[in-house]
Amino acid sequence: MLSLKCSDAGFDCKQTMKGNSREEVINQAREHGKRDHNLKDSDFSPELVNKIESLIVESKE
Repeated sequence: MLSLKCSDAGFDCKQTMKGNSREEVINQAREHGKRDHNLKDSDFSPELVNKIESLIVESKE
């Protein structure tokens, strides 16, 4: 299982995305960002997606 803490991406937020693949976690992060942080699709530049991907870790759950 892979996970990403929203706070690790620089947001004051306790949300954690979890998934079986990097793509799944990134998609969850994208949806969470749009829903809860008012981000737009255009905000998810290749640089931001690369940063998000670099923050994904193997979780113990």
